[in-house]
Amino acid sequence: MNTLSEPGTELFGRESVLTTIARHTAAARRGAGGQAVLVRGARGSGKSAVLRRTAATESRAGATVLSAVGRGERRPLAVARRLLVQAGVVVPELTDPAPADLHRAYRRMWRDVVTLAERTPVCLVLDDLDACDDETARWVDFVVRRLGEERVGLVLSHTSPLTVDLARAHVAGLRPLTTRQIRDMITATLNFTPDDVFTDLCLRLSGGIPRHLTTVLSDIQATHALRRESVELVAARRLRDQPEHLCAIATALVVVDRDELVAPLAGVSARLAENGISALRQHHLLGDGLPDHIREWYRAGVLAVLDPAEVLDLRHRAAIVLDESGQDVRAVADQLVHLPAVDTPWMSQVLREAAAGGKSRNAERYLRRLVELHPDDIELRVNLATGLSRHDPAQACEHLAAAFHRTTDPDLRAALAVKHALTGRTRTFLRIARDPALSEDMATLLDAVRLSIDLDDVHAVASAVAGARPPEAADTTAQRCLLGVVAEATMRGGGSMDDAVSYARAALADPDALTDWSMLSAATVLRIAGHTAEALAVLDRAVDAFSRNGDSLAQCRSLVHRALVHQSLGELDRATKDASAAVRAVRERGWRLPRALILLAWLSVQTGNTPLAEQLLHEVDEDDIRHLTPVHREYLRACGWLAHARDDIELAADRMAACAAVMKATGLSDPSTLPTWSDVVQILSLAGRDTTAAVREVDRLAQVWPSREAAAFSLLARALTTTGPGALDMAKAAADGFAAVPSPLHQARAELLLGRRHTGAGETRKARKHLRTAVGLAVRAGCKPLADAARTLLLGVGGRMREPSTMDSLAVLTASERKVVGLAAAGVTNRAIADRLFVTVRTVEVHLTRAYRKLGVSSRAQLADVLAS
Repeated sequence: MNTLSEPGTELFGRESVLTTIARHTAAARRGAGGQAVLVRGARGSGKSAVLRRTAATESRAGATVLSAVGRGERRPLAVARRLLVQAGVVVPELTDPAPADLHRAYRRMWRDVVTLAERTPVCLVLDDLDACDDETARWVDFVVRRLGEERVGLVLSHTSPLTVDLARAHVAGLRPLTTRQIRDMITATLNFTPDDVFTDLCLRLSGGIPRHLTTVLSDIQATHALRRESVELVAARRLRDQPEHLCAIATALVVVDRDELVAPLAGVSARLAENGISALRQHHLLGDGLPDHIREWYRAGVLAVLDPAEVLDLRHRAAIVLDESGQDVRAVADQLVHLPAVDTPWMSQVLREAAAGGKSRNAERYLRRLVELHPDDIELRVNLATGLSRHDPAQACEHLAAAFHRTTDPDLRAALAVKHALTGRTRTFLRIARDPALSEDMATLLDAVRLSIDLDDVHAVASAVAGARPPEAADTTAQRCLLGVVAEATMRGGGSMDDAVSYARAALADPDALTDWSMLSAATVLRIAGHTAEALAVLDRAVDAFSRNGDSLAQCRSLVHRALVHQSLGELDRATKDASAAVRAVRERGWRLPRALILLAWLSVQTGNTPLAEQLLHEVDEDDIRHLTPVHREYLRACGWLAHARDDIELAADRMAACAAVMKATGLSDPSTLPTWSDVVQILSLAGRDTTAAVREVDRLAQVWPSREAAAFSLLARALTTTGPGALDMAKAAADGFAAVPSPLHQARAELLLGRRHTGAGETRKARKHLRTAVGLAVRAGCKPLADAARTLLLGVGGRMREPSTMDSLAVLTASERKVVGLAAAGVTNRAIADRLFVTVRTVEVHLTRAYRKLGVSSRAQLADVLAS
């Protein structure tokens, strides 16, 4: 494989120019009238590489090669002196020479070159003639006019216009590389054949200029991705190669992004601006056509040709031009937010108008500047905090706290306390916001929010549940919010299932209300009561609505709860998809939402991806979640199952025993803990430990919460810990109970238990029947460890069941899906895949989802197994 440091890659597409030069220099060596060759091209187009190759070729052919490079000298004949001294030719020192003196010097220098050529052919190679002193350039023109029968060749290069015309020189232009040449260069340097999309991207980034293409490919070769720094470097270098007026036009266009406003901002005529924009776009100098994120990098590189102070001045002038031309206030505000000082009233007014009518993220940018200008404006801080709460809760809380301390209005303080509490899940201001002058609705909302937070706190949950009371009516949003959390408190305290469900439904009566915290409480009650279709409908609506309004934190919480519903329905692939989306959001935003990580870890254990489960659980600090009872118990449960998957049954039992202690510590009769208590019973029994207390707790909760699923859990717990015919009857009843719910995963566990019990009793025929059922249920749910365990036992008792194969399905994947699948199976993240293939993360997700469905898998680990096979 070639690397970009090897010679030759910089000469891609220059073969015809090298051939032309060789024809003229060969004629010159023979004294057959070879012309001077003038190589013309943009900076980075390969002129120097062509001249170096020519010098090496002529040297091998026996010519005396004299080479020099223009460096911007101004002393008369400075470059000619450096050129000819290599052959011992003395060039006189001249200061402010008269024309006659120069002409005499030119003739003497030419005679010396001709004398040298009488012994061996001479090839003069002069790079960057436009950077030479004027006297050297005129001597070169003198030589060009005299070339003929002498064995002297002359090869030159330039970028900028020359002060001499060199009319008798042959001009060899270095044009940008063609698409075919770029594809060949990519293939040679990166050792793969690129598709049209990647080739076009490289063309647009580099403009077909070899030096810039080399920078792009070097970056990709070194990092297997395209970095922002490389894109900005290429953009800045390319623009610096352009005339000054094109630089001004390009930077103005990047700032205002409106062709008609470029002329006044760049200080050029409208016609020159129009022609300049056309030239810039023709040569891909504005980043048009690049993927959005790369286009932004490229445009930042365009601005890098200016000093920071010049950029600020440009933006200040742009704001004025945009405002005076009647453009949308958001376009003006986009310039103002970059200025170090927004120091005039009209600027402040523009920012206010833009914040009122802009999209949430843009509005935040405008509001930040306004808050800096008016720190005591509570409305501004609340508006900013509302936007920030959707993706940056910590900053939102800072602004809400500042607003809270700047007002004495009771209802406003209560509203701010509620926002602060919900955003940061903290009770900091709820108590001190209590005031006798509060309106009834605000007092109800304070009660609802405090109860919601207390339900998660191990130290407060018992008293909160004991004191929870439903409102007298459900007519207002505040009352329905309170009903939602009272529904959960009723359930968590072992209250009436009918009452809890009734409260939950009343809380959700208004389909237009979007209060994720109380909606999630109500949906949880419906799920635990077996009304999964209702719960799923609520959560689908919440996820869609929060996605539309940009409330990504509420959407993330809703995704976690929807994943729990999918899990209860035995749809582990859908549950994993939702949990994965939530975890991505958590990581991208830097949120502290450990429940998302823990849920995805538990699902990963169930689908057989133990490395991912271990990684996720390692990211959770147990000390940070000890006070959050539901989260802590889920963490210990996931840790227990992970240890079980690694065949460390003692550690698994220790974790489950700790989980039982956490659940008992609340003193509640919480039916939502039934699945976890069932797991405690199973793991402790496998480890040979006492399960009496755990089984008793399952029985008690099943009596408190008389759902079909609760009864099935009670039967399963007893079947796990007893033997004999009675145990078989209980396991069979549990399987039937879970089938009626339906709860496929727990039904599969019961069927597997039946298979084991019948096997132990020597009833292999009955065992095979239940084991086949267990395999089928587990496979459909996507629970690989459970399916493998049932299949192994089935084969052990003489059963036959072909292991599902997905290998033949690889043929149904598209080329793009195969690329994404290959990278995903190798452990590459979706973001890294998107960067490597130059597509969006959403595109990667779509390809993976389709591939999962086609291959019948639900995790990256399973993808790796498919490809390995």
